[in-house]
Amino acid sequence: MKLIAVAIIACILLIGFTDLALGCDCECQPCGPGGKACKDCPEKDQLCQQLICDIRNLQTRVRQCVCGEPQWML
Repeated sequence: MKLIAVAIIACILLIGFTDLALGCDCECQPCGPGGKACKDCPEKDQLCQQLICDIRNLQTRVRQCVCGEPQWML
């Protein structure tokens, strides 16, 4: 069992360090946290603020609607 786990980890590391992990040489470039913003996505600062706001709003709705906390406790 340990040998299988070691073999799987070795394969993952091998693929990660080869050119296969880099993708193709075409115009499609990776986007997201490590690269530029994806098409139709806001910049990182704006996206971060928007997601934090969404999480706070969701937390408030869960506390109010699911947990039944009154408005004055929020």
